[in-house]
Amino acid sequence: MLTRNASKGLAVFVVVLLLLGAALAQGIEEKKAQYDEKVKELKELNVKMGAQGISADEYNKLKERYDVLNAEIRELQTALNADQEYMKKMNDAKLAYNEGNTLFKQGQYDEAVAAYDKSLALDPSNSSAYQGKGLALTKQRKYDEAIGAYEKAVEADPTNYSAYAALGKANYDKKDYDAAVEAYQKAVEINPQRETNIYMLALSYTRLKDTKNAIKYYQMATQVKPDYEKAFNSLGVAYMTDGQVENAINAFEMAISIDENYDEAYYRLAAANNKVGRYQEALDAAQSCLKVTRKFKGAANFEAGTAAKKLGRVEEAKRYFEAAATDRQWRKSAEYELDLISRGQ
Repeated sequence: MLTRNASKGLAVFVVVLLLLGAALAQGIEEKKAQYDEKVKELKELNVKMGAQGISADEYNKLKERYDVLNAEIRELQTALNADQEYMKKMNDAKLAYNEGNTLFKQGQYDEAVAAYDKSLALDPSNSSAYQGKGLALTKQRKYDEAIGAYEKAVEADPTNYSAYAALGKANYDKKDYDAAVEAYQKAVEINPQRETNIYMLALSYTRLKDTKNAIKYYQMATQVKPDYEKAFNSLGVAYMTDGQVENAINAFEMAISIDENYDEAYYRLAAANNKVGRYQEALDAAQSCLKVTRKFKGAANFEAGTAAKKLGRVEEAKRYFEAAATDRQWRKSAEYELDLISRGQ
């Protein structure tokens, strides 16, 4: 499917094309009216010039006007031919572009690229066609070609923020996070109200280990969309990386208040509470995670075991660590804790 950003960008192009077509059609009609009026006057002059008894001076005046009209009619005819040819070209470009969109939605990405190329051959100024081509190439993981298409899209229309966002995503998928930051920065500058682009900018900074900027833009994303639970969770992770544990706890709690089944936020809240010695709160969060998760069972069991052990509930801790040990990712850490318990430590 086309992304929300892309769909809006394509819709804007269609509106612009319709307005352009309407203006061009109106211009053609105006030229046709002028042409008909001048042809009518030319015929009337022709009759007058052929009248009997006309003087030489009068004939010359009529002939002078006749020649001017003839030249104007030829210019109008040339302009009309050019306008009609251009309008046909734009209509053909629109048809090819719409065909590309249809093929894209059907998952026929090679055919979609060919249709977009056909449209661009007729109208190389169409930013949205370049963007559509880029999206189809991205679906095929042809990131370098997609990036080239997106770059042409923003060159054709420097205000096309959704094309900048698509360029950012392609670079992100390529793991070129510096380039992703540059593209998402531009998208956010043009439209600072698109929370998903702000989030992806923050995530790109996270990949670059630029925690300060990551925090800045995760915060911005939550300000634009106050119920953006994913951004609150990622903000919490960034705070933890930066050593701001209390702020992290607040962020995880915000994520959970928005989505009470947010398993990752519960697990991370448990880890944060364990870090600051709030073991009962950590155990509560880990248990809440275990009620709703499949993905984070190992992590939640480990944090629950850590909290239970600190609370002096050793047998309970042992059960949690044994459960955590069944998860390959947590096996080594859980077995270490079980060994400590077996030695009374």
